[in-house]
Amino acid sequence: MSNLFDKVEDLGGVRFLGNEDSESSKDKYLPFVNSKMGKIPDFEITEFVSKFDNSRFINDGYAKNELKSGFLQSGEIEIGEIFGWSDSNKGVSSIINQYFLPDKITAKFFPLCEGYPGDIIYYSLEEGSFRKIYYWYHEIDNEEDDYFLADALHDFIDKFFIKVEDDLDENIK
Repeated sequence: MSNLFDKVEDLGGVRFLGNEDSESSKDKYLPFVNSKMGKIPDFEITEFVSKFDNSRFINDGYAKNELKSGFLQSGEIEIGEIFGWSDSNKGVSSIINQYFLPDKITAKFFPLCEGYPGDIIYYSLEEGSFRKIYYWYHEIDNEEDDYFLADALHDFIDKFFIKVEDDLDENIK
């Protein structure tokens, strides 16, 4: 687990957007997840959310996407806010209530973080895809599948990077 945390810290760390007690909130919301989804995520997922609860990368964080399918043609996925255990609209329970609908995310899922605004990167709680990481694009036709990103959280985090803008063009002006 430590290497997952180290990777995030090596990329410049995160800035916390709130200051809630993650452990007591986790204990409050895991039963909600279980009742809604019929399963809870593995320990590493709950620890990841607890550690980075309601935060954003200090630098602009991205993940590589080898599949380059659909709208993800660039091969880069922006990593937005890491969801937390709070009662806010970026809390796990709020995201589940808002997106676990027939016209949105139909798979049983656990929200990890925001992709581009309005998009959700999630951990699958489905029997056939349990532990895999997917990207739900908010403008997708509901008939299409969500985009597969990684087999597990550590595989997904291994793809994280900080985008460094090329300052050379600005220096020429």
